[in-house]
Amino acid sequence: MSENFAEYEQLAGKGIAFGSSPDAVKPEDEFFHSLYISGKTRDNHIGVTEKAGEFQVRGVEYNLKEVNMIIVHVKDMLVKEGKPEPGRKQNIICTSYKEGPPPWYGTTKLPNGSPRPCPQTSNERSVVEFCNPCRSQIVVAGIYCRPDGSPVLTEEKKPIFVFMRAKGVKYKNISDYLSSLYNEDLSPLFEPQTDASKKFEKEVVNHKRFITKITKGSAPTGYGDKDVFVLTKAAELPKDAVKRILEFAKSTIERFDDKFNWAKTKSASSYAKPAGVLTMDTPAGAAKPAEEKKEEPKKPAFSFEDVKF
Repeated sequence: MSENFAEYEQLAGKGIAFGSSPDAVKPEDEFFHSLYISGKTRDNHIGVTEKAGEFQVRGVEYNLKEVNMIIVHVKDMLVKEGKPEPGRKQNIICTSYKEGPPPWYGTTKLPNGSPRPCPQTSNERSVVEFCNPCRSQIVVAGIYCRPDGSPVLTEEKKPIFVFMRAKGVKYKNISDYLSSLYNEDLSPLFEPQTDASKKFEKEVVNHKRFITKITKGSAPTGYGDKDVFVLTKAAELPKDAVKRILEFAKSTIERFDDKFNWAKTKSASSYAKPAGVLTMDTPAGAAKPAEEKKEEPKKPAFSFEDVKF
């Protein structure tokens, strides 16, 4: 592939390197659908019983044992949360979308009115009283697919985008998975390979080159074991499909930023939208995944030719 990776430079910073509006939106009308594990059995707003310990794709599918996706966007950010206020599921005090290289700045100001710089590491945050409670979070969004990698489409042949948030006890597994993909030395997508293109591929492309299988695991906490995401690398995608995924990333990057860059539309202190663990329902026109296959195929048998966006 001879194309210069620079044509995707707007995706820089939408990867990960190691070593939105608060208005209510119907689940079926969301562009990015929240993927979560139900903490308890409950009936949602359309009367579907969401079973505890099973996956829910908000507005698309429910009560799944596993979910498969092709990662399109990854974004790590800093979030300081306070105790939720009455009627709110979370209370974000300060956040940083970590745009560009450091220094990064939070959404709150210093007492003198100047921007608040963000300490770059957890050790640095621990010695700053205001920043000590701040934690890293990672948002991973991508195309909802079947185990063979074929996208689950709506009746309009549009792909369905899902996202999950790595925070708290769910952070480690997702971070470790992305780190393992970052550290892989894969055949280059862009040639001739340069130091800059290799860095770009590791940070932005490597996690797009595989089907990601998501199952449920558990992690111990001071409040007992909690459900967590377990991510497993499945079949590698052909390079022409990866190039198409990069095109999807370019065409959806503004939507992604609008949803997850809370500071873009208003201050974090007044932001009241929940963090993604919400109710869901089944949209008209959304195709249901095929039944689980017992074995993963060695090669994904699909094409993006019929996908419209």
